[in-house]
Amino acid sequence: MFLRLANALTRSGYSDFFNTLVLELGSVLDVEYVLIANTVENPMKARTLALMARGELLDNISYDLKGSPCETVPERESCAYEGGILERFPDDHLLVELGVQSYIGMPLLTSDGRKLGILVAMSTEVTQFDDLAHEVMRIAAAQVGSELERSSQQEQIQALTYRDSLTGLTNRRGLHEQLLKQTPEAIFLADIRRFKTINDVYTSAVGDEVLRAVAERLQQYIGSETILARVSSDEFAILPSSADLAAKVADGLSLLEQGEAYARQIALWFESPVIIDNNEFHLDFTIGCAGQTSLANDQDKALTGAELLRRASVALADAKARQHGYAFFNSSMISAMEYRQLLFERFRKALREQNFQLYFQPVFSLKDRKLVGAEALCRWYDDEFGWISPLDFIAIAETRGLMQNLGDWVVTAACQQLLAWDSDGTPLPGKLAINISNKQIESHDTIQRFEQLTQGVDRNRLLLELTETAMMRAPELNLKRIRQLHEAGFSWAIDDFGTGYSSLSYLTQLKAAVLKIDRSFVSKIEHSQHDETIIQAIIVMAKALQMDLIAEGIESEAQLEYLIKSGCHDGQGFLLGRPVPADEFAQNWLSPTRKN
Repeated sequence: MFLRLANALTRSGYSDFFNTLVLELGSVLDVEYVLIANTVENPMKARTLALMARGELLDNISYDLKGSPCETVPERESCAYEGGILERFPDDHLLVELGVQSYIGMPLLTSDGRKLGILVAMSTEVTQFDDLAHEVMRIAAAQVGSELERSSQQEQIQALTYRDSLTGLTNRRGLHEQLLKQTPEAIFLADIRRFKTINDVYTSAVGDEVLRAVAERLQQYIGSETILARVSSDEFAILPSSADLAAKVADGLSLLEQGEAYARQIALWFESPVIIDNNEFHLDFTIGCAGQTSLANDQDKALTGAELLRRASVALADAKARQHGYAFFNSSMISAMEYRQLLFERFRKALREQNFQLYFQPVFSLKDRKLVGAEALCRWYDDEFGWISPLDFIAIAETRGLMQNLGDWVVTAACQQLLAWDSDGTPLPGKLAINISNKQIESHDTIQRFEQLTQGVDRNRLLLELTETAMMRAPELNLKRIRQLHEAGFSWAIDDFGTGYSSLSYLTQLKAAVLKIDRSFVSKIEHSQHDETIIQAIIVMAKALQMDLIAEGIESEAQLEYLIKSGCHDGQGFLLGRPVPADEFAQNWLSPTRKN
């Protein structure tokens, strides 16, 4: 019995945990019905999170607790009725419909004793719930409560990170996250003209009320599928859905004409004044817009959401400069050279102020999905341009001679984070991988610098990664430095292995501990026999050289199963865990209550 329960509890943290648990509890307790319900929103109304009936999962339901045995479940202990329950609760129509005779319920509690919901098992037979049954319910409820508390904390973190606290809208960071998932047809940036005057004349408290009113009015008029965000003090982003555009704009218009028509609609929404404390505020906007242009040929690509937002920002700035109410982006507004120069200036400022952050992607043992390490990844969020792709800012660092500065910051910050996790009592198991540029190991003081950067951290906990491409740019020099660092106690991984350079002759000399199978091969599993053959060859070669393997970019169960069968033991990818900030990484995978 306890083995089956333990197997179900190991699914904690996975999306199927609740469903797995109710199925197993039904079997363990020999009852026909088991449910897990949330009561946070309304203590007298339950909303099921998992519902099992006679060995089958059912769609979730909501039901009133008034007049039901669930209402009698105490705040801390279990509650059991071992027969005659229909006579005790005749108004509970659900019990009558199911023909329930026996009932046992257990509260779901947070670590500080707050009630989150209930765990219920029911039988159509008169059932004696012995001490063992009560203990099973207690253990299961404790794990479910912990999982609900963790989920609630994640939702709070998500809200604080991606929501504007004043208006409740998506903030700039949240908008950039959404743009990573979907690419809109057009983006409008609406800036309230002369908003600073409102703050100066009426105080910032009144200005805040005006912003809330603007957000409410925009929400009133936009379509249900349209995305609305507050991206700066007085600037709102509107990403209209196709249905919203069709409803508000006449048919047969070009994209430019559609943009102009939609911008006019926004102005019409604010023809009537916003009233705050009996003061009337007649608001108008400066609007910048950018949209997907028609594709000239098959080689053209749709603009990314981040690029559309940048172009809309350029169009807004152009409209402000020209004192126009509206502008649609065109290439004459900014050149690629100007953008790169501006981005370089922003990058140099960010480097000077150390305005970067590290995200961490977990590495797992593929068979049991146990955490065995992580990779530190540098991320840059710019207040003006949002999230900047690592491909873009690393290119800037390399071409402008700043790669060593950036790389050294990454090494220092990664080591500090390892020590911080240790201090918090949530140490990282295995090694932390850190990407290294060949620029970082070219100087004569490489060894002394790395020893200083990693001071206080056991070098056995670090895994320095150098891409195969970077290694082969100056193989002899890199080989010399890698040997020196290896002698100083650092372990090495060759990243992106097999992507185009014949470096096999260097493998035995590098003394690399790990080979990382490039995601370009992993992504073609089940689609390319050639790439599968390369993966198998890399695995065989790594084993012959006594090197560990990590597969990158695992995004499907089919890829995972293939790698396990082929003999690759460790891996990372979106299927297993996305890169997240340090606090979220610790909460997801390093928490003492989390069982990897």
